[in-house]
Amino acid sequence: MKKPKRRDSSPKPPLPSSDDAAYAPSVQVAAKAVTTRVQEMHTAISDKTFRAVQAVPGLSVPAGLVQRAHDAIAGGVYAAVRGGATVVTRIAAEAERAFADPARPAQGRELTLRSALNAAAGDALAQAGSPLAVDIALHARGDLLDDAASPEMWAGLGPSAAVFIHGLACDERSWQLFADAWADVEPTAAGPHYGALMEREFSVVPLYLRYNTGLPLGENAAGLAAQLDRLVAQAPQVRELVLIGHSMGGLVARLACDLAVGSDWVARVRWVACLGSPLRGAPLEKIGHFVAAALGTSDVTRPLQTLADSRSQGVKDLRHGLPTLAQTRPPLRLVAGSLGQEAMRGRHLVRRVLGDGLVTTRSALDAREAGDVERAEVPGLGHMALLNHPRVYALLRQWLIDARSG
Repeated sequence: MKKPKRRDSSPKPPLPSSDDAAYAPSVQVAAKAVTTRVQEMHTAISDKTFRAVQAVPGLSVPAGLVQRAHDAIAGGVYAAVRGGATVVTRIAAEAERAFADPARPAQGRELTLRSALNAAAGDALAQAGSPLAVDIALHARGDLLDDAASPEMWAGLGPSAAVFIHGLACDERSWQLFADAWADVEPTAAGPHYGALMEREFSVVPLYLRYNTGLPLGENAAGLAAQLDRLVAQAPQVRELVLIGHSMGGLVARLACDLAVGSDWVARVRWVACLGSPLRGAPLEKIGHFVAAALGTSDVTRPLQTLADSRSQGVKDLRHGLPTLAQTRPPLRLVAGSLGQEAMRGRHLVRRVLGDGLVTTRSALDAREAGDVERAEVPGLGHMALLNHPRVYALLRQWLIDARSG
């Protein structure tokens, strides 16, 4: 697949120094962009109105005078709004410098905020060198597996590992959500999730990828491939890998295998599971692209098109999914959720139109994929529920058993 190019048209946050604030400048850039777009819409509407009035005999000159006065007043108002936003964000920046360090590893709610911010504008943040841009990295047992990791940490990995790759606007903690789904299965377990269960039952070490979901899919796939190259180089005892991606994460995993065909780590992958991944594109992004194009047909709404088009390249890439397929790749395990229950009347229409609420069943189970492919639909589960549910784990568990027995 041709690597998508980064877009250049969106507002870019200023390049911060080590002691600069990070959040405040980003908010300022967004506020100024919105104010400018509103001013452009206001100007387009007023120009149409004044042109109509000036076409009336005898009103051309007075209408022109009124328009000049209107434009001067409106320009001053919008300049004041932008200036006020600058003052407020400068105050916020001073507070941020005093109480926050954007260079430190984000945790808790701040990590959630950064993940969402990267989904919306992660490519712009990365291009500007902002410390808010998430760096791609593998995590094991809460520790970062990077060049600074100790030899003992690498040596502590077992012969089998599962790499979990989250979806858009999420992070590695997403796999531990919805633990209440296990209440009837393991009522005494504290927050069960796929990684913990795989380690307990199969001695498979769970590894979690954190990455900037606003970057192009091709860039994140190449980043994952590089992380796995380092994994097998630093921990050659890891002989068996499975890749499990949710939503966008499944696309990243699938594409990484395409980009790294013939590499050492791909040869160790037993299977790749895509949970609710829009392999044939995400309907919401297709609608978003159509709406943005429609907004560009009028001078009045064109500023809104500019705002709509400022969404990250990672989001835009979801419109197509994976249009080209590799000839050689690891076995695929495709899982689709659907909102309709088995016994529900009209379930086939629901699964066809709504799927799991964000990804259609047709897209998640992509019929174009051939070879060693298994497909499973889990009725009654929405898109996010696929992250942590006993019915999904039952599938993963069986595929692990099958791979080892085969």
